[in-house]
Amino acid sequence: MAAAISSHNLFTTFTRINSSKTTKTDSRSRRIHNTRLIRCSDSSTSTTKIENERIKLSNGNDSLEICRVLNGMWQTSGGWGRIDRDDAVEAMLRYADSGLSTFDMADHCM
Repeated sequence: MAAAISSHNLFTTFTRINSSKTTKTDSRSRRIHNTRLIRCSDSSTSTTKIENERIKLSNGNDSLEICRVLNGMWQTSGGWGRIDRDDAVEAMLRYADSGLSTFDMADHCM
C-alpha cells in the first residue's frame, strides 16, 4: 500500500502560547508555569487555519488528519524496562494539555 502525505506550511503556522495554567484530573492538580506551548489546532481559529496546521494522510479513499508533532509511546511498552505508570500518564496529559493530540502507540519500530 502506498500512502500520500501532503503538508501545509510546515512549522510556520503553529500557535505559540505563553501559559501559566492549572489543570485538574483525577483529584490531582498540575501546573504548567510560563511554558511556551505549541498547539496543533485551536478551536477559536478558522477552518482554513486549522487545515494549515495539520498533515492529511491519505491511503486510497481513507483519510486521517493528524497533528504534525507526534509523541512516540514506545517507552511505555515495557520492552525497555519498567516505567512508572503515574509518571507516564502525567507526561501524556501534559502533552495533550499543550494542544498536541497525536500519539504513536506502536510498541516497536521495524
